[in-house]
Amino acid sequence: MNRKDFEEMIGFLKQEYNINGWNAMDLGCAELLAKAGSGKAEDAAAAMLSHMLTGDQILQGDPHGHAAGLKVRYYCDNLDESRGRMF
Repeated sequence: MNRKDFEEMIGFLKQEYNINGWNAMDLGCAELLAKAGSGKAEDAAAAMLSHMLTGDQILQGDPHGHAAGLKVRYYCDNLDESRGRMF
């Protein structure tokens, strides 16, 4: 999988949380790679960061550091782009 594939996967997961009325989704890079079955940690982490909107949080890791250790909390109750992208 490449970065675009990971971005689509994250978008789908966020929509699923939104539709089900679930507020926060915690997603780790290693977990995303396991769901995908293949791909590079750097691509997965870049996709994770690109999906962060204002208010989302980095729970673990450094956005400029070790990609595989990244963990993000996405707030899925409001997915409107007006929230603004963080990265």
